[in-house]
Amino acid sequence: MKIDPEQIEVPLEKTVSFKNGEAEVSIASKYKGSEAGLYKSYMSVCASDDKALTDTAGMDSNATYAACAVKYDNMRAMMTEEGKGELTDKQKKLPPAIQKAILEKMKKDGKLSKEESEAAIKKLLSKDDAKESDPKGEKIDVKKG
Repeated sequence: MKIDPEQIEVPLEKTVSFKNGEAEVSIASKYKGSEAGLYKSYMSVCASDDKALTDTAGMDSNATYAACAVKYDNMRAMMTEEGKGELTDKQKKLPPAIQKAILEKMKKDGKLSKEESEAAIKKLLSKDDAKESDPKGEKIDVKKG
């Protein structure tokens, strides 16, 4: 099932505090700023491929969304971990769309320059091109000589 990232809503989180016998409730987005984009990309990839990040085969959209949200929370620390101007080894094993979202987050957070981000995305895209070398997606071995 394909979910448009624009249709994915960042979950809300409520905080309740008590002062002088009065309750104060605040509601805000659980993931703020640049992480909201990462969350949406993750959820889109997870919901569109039954085996990509967690097994959602046979689940309806609500169950899929819930399973993907739980998996995101489990993987959040790894995905928001900061490498030295590049993706960490664990982040490099994620699907390309999520890698790109992590790089965009790093750029927005000022952890990666525009040039570094563009170079990393170009490198990421060139790896995708190498994986799929013909229209059928089959790897072609070319022998010289």
